[in-house]
Amino acid sequence: MRSTSLVARAAIVFFSAAFFSSAFADALTDRAKRLLEQRQPKQAYDLLLPQESARAGDPEFDYLLGIAAIDAGEPERGVFALERVLAVQPNNHVARAEIARAYLALGERDSARREFETVKAQQVPPEVKQAIDGYLSAIAAADVTQVTGFFEVGYGHDSNVNSATGGNQIAVPALGGIIATLDPTSTRNADTFTALSGGINVTHKFTREWALVGGVAAAAKLNSHEDEFNTLNIDGNLGARWSRGSNAVTVGAQLQDFELDNDRYRETKGVVAQWQHSLDERRQATVYGQFSDLHYPTQDIRDANRTVLGVAYGQVFTGAYTPVLFASGYAGQEKEKADGVPHLGHDLAGLRVGGQARIFLGLTVFGTVAYEHREYGGPDPLFVVTRVDNQYDAIAGVSYLLRPATTLIAQVAYTDNDSNIQINRFTRKVATVSLRFNF
Repeated sequence: MRSTSLVARAAIVFFSAAFFSSAFADALTDRAKRLLEQRQPKQAYDLLLPQESARAGDPEFDYLLGIAAIDAGEPERGVFALERVLAVQPNNHVARAEIARAYLALGERDSARREFETVKAQQVPPEVKQAIDGYLSAIAAADVTQVTGFFEVGYGHDSNVNSATGGNQIAVPALGGIIATLDPTSTRNADTFTALSGGINVTHKFTREWALVGGVAAAAKLNSHEDEFNTLNIDGNLGARWSRGSNAVTVGAQLQDFELDNDRYRETKGVVAQWQHSLDERRQATVYGQFSDLHYPTQDIRDANRTVLGVAYGQVFTGAYTPVLFASGYAGQEKEKADGVPHLGHDLAGLRVGGQARIFLGLTVFGTVAYEHREYGGPDPLFVVTRVDNQYDAIAGVSYLLRPATTLIAQVAYTDNDSNIQINRFTRKVATVSLRFNF
């Protein structure tokens, strides 16, 4: 996008007096206007930003700060400023055009298109309409083939890198209750780690309703000392999406390779189908189903077929913090393939609830809590009881947008797997700080 767009310049020339006549002019805003007209948005942004805490709520100040932030490469901050303008002047089409431009810079094309089309339908100067047509054409072209991706690097501490029990001795009922001492690799080990991940997603529209969707992603966790528990996860998916109005149906194939200590531990292939229904612009419901074939290259006896059905709901709320909440529930079965090993298969059911809220200027807090119940198909040969697990998970964190497409993330995750068999009972705490780059 060109610095200080036609929308911004035309808005300053044609509409400042109409929309901001009630706001008194002063040296600060006059200087900012001149800088924007001279195509010096960075200087205007640096001039206005230090006064934000004192002047926020003044529509003229917020408007100038908003367009200066967008053209200076800070669209997130531009959105905050322009939202304040629209909160007190909802019919300010100039500010609406600029917030559409900010959404486009943030990659939120649907929101940008909606705002641009709203402005275009109003009585605005030909120069503004021409600029908006250019943006809408660019959005339409990008909508044919969309390529998005990310790369993330992080560092953290894991209290239990091998998800193992904390005790080093257990009683084995099948051996007369003898007390067995566990190998150190079978008990809880803590370590620091480096995390690397990245991925690419592609959407290509064949028609207005049909699109090809696919992507690949990889995530590696490299422990500082306990390298025998290093992991690598590679995922791929390819499918088709049909959408019309408020409905979208996606069907596709999924592949996954999970490696432990540089050896293949589990291979997964399967299919997934989901139906998404938008109740309105802020609420969406989803129904999905997944079938997976699980293969363990070095432990064929653990091979299984996994089937999961679930529903989900998400909602964006209005308000100062723009909170987002979501919830999902699912149930399924992991059925063992081998004969005579019912204790390796299980039925499962779970719930997940989470959300996020934007606190201020690029700072977002988020959190998730989840519960999963697993009941296995028969008595464990060594412990002579049927295994039952109740797993509780919680994640809490903050993210801060350092600059467009660059986010700093800090989070803490906690897992408590409460099992009636001691060797399967464990807790785990993982703290991570990472830097994420989106493109």
